[in-house]
Amino acid sequence: MWDLDTLIRQNNQAALDWMMRSRKVEQVQEPKPENWALSLLADKMKAGPINIETLMAYFTDIKSIEKFVALIRKFLPDSESEIMSQNRNRRVYRFCTLFSKKYYPIPRRAYDWDIDKFTGNMPVDLMGMSYSAYHELDMRVGYLLLLSLIVYPYEGDERDEYDDAVPFNPLDYPAKKFKPSREDENWLADLVRSLADGGKWIAPMGFTVVKINNSKIRLKEAENTPVVKETIARTLMIAKRIGIESEVIAGRTARDKLAAAKVPLLDKLQNLVGSALANRVPRAGWQPDQLHKMTDGTKYEGCGEFADYACGITGCEVLDYAYDGVEYVEGESEPYFRWGDYNVNQLTNQWPKVEVIRAKIDHIVEWLEANEEVNFQELLEFLLSQPQPKKEKLPAEREHHCNLDTITQEEAEEKNEDHLEEDRYDQFTLRQEAPI
Repeated sequence: MWDLDTLIRQNNQAALDWMMRSRKVEQVQEPKPENWALSLLADKMKAGPINIETLMAYFTDIKSIEKFVALIRKFLPDSESEIMSQNRNRRVYRFCTLFSKKYYPIPRRAYDWDIDKFTGNMPVDLMGMSYSAYHELDMRVGYLLLLSLIVYPYEGDERDEYDDAVPFNPLDYPAKKFKPSREDENWLADLVRSLADGGKWIAPMGFTVVKINNSKIRLKEAENTPVVKETIARTLMIAKRIGIESEVIAGRTARDKLAAAKVPLLDKLQNLVGSALANRVPRAGWQPDQLHKMTDGTKYEGCGEFADYACGITGCEVLDYAYDGVEYVEGESEPYFRWGDYNVNQLTNQWPKVEVIRAKIDHIVEWLEANEEVNFQELLEFLLSQPQPKKEKLPAEREHHCNLDTITQEEAEEKNEDHLEEDRYDQFTLRQEAPI
């Protein structure tokens, strides 16, 4: 026996499956069809008194509605009645659908946002290759193969001048001649229990541990000294004995980064295509302009575009920048972009170029992944056989932040102050107007 939510999900998935089989591209590109039979039926069956939270929202989000209508009149003036005539929970959805056809595609995650969140944050997906993504190398095989061919994209980046938060792997430094005592175990168990989830233990000798929950801790920071390494090794040993999992993201020292920025990538390449082939890849790699000159107009077209993308020089905001290049409001998990002519015009004008670049990248990546070792060898031999174009200096694009307008920390604080003043005024008014 299935509940209504399960039936709705199954019906919606069946609709998507049917559309994919029938190759109706226009419909498949929509996150949902205009009408979902069971979804609409579910809405109709929600009988009974209105939820108190919903009722309160009608009285408190007038300003959000006003801002939403202003957005419609600014960007979709001919569609105001069409959007506002939708059910309350479908207005943002309809706005996104119409806006995406006229300007640039709004990310799918925003179609279900409430009006207050939507009006306060223009949804943008930044797809650039971040510093952390490059160094963690957790990406599809075709990307790794192409990355091995290009220069290190972060040459001169200031983050390479500092040690990582944990600039070593504690597992490489086991505790020397140490056997935990019962007192050691009790002390660590009591410490972990005393911390709230997310609480920190800052050890005076130079490392920090964060409690995830009663059975898991994370090493957050550590100085690169023998005393710290020995103490951490002992701590992890004790934690294991008392059933506490330890999470560590091992990094590198600044010296290691500067001396061998591409070594982890080339090591991974050996695992993918074998050491004989990997050893033929030039360690310095090719510049984007070199790859363009050698592969544009050939069956290997897309290598240059991928290099532009990895180096952040496509000229498209959403491809050149990741979220580490945007200003955040304190306490928020994502940046807040401003609804404005500049942002909309930038993204709309650049989107056709984004589509062309992504199509070329997808083409070469999918070709490589079809037969990784054989096709990579073919591409590498082609590049090595070509007259080598002169190297040009990379533009210093990586030094700049994303150019899209974001809501700053100061503006967010001012907005919060305004909300507090409005709340105080509303509470005062209610007290004055309340019957005695």
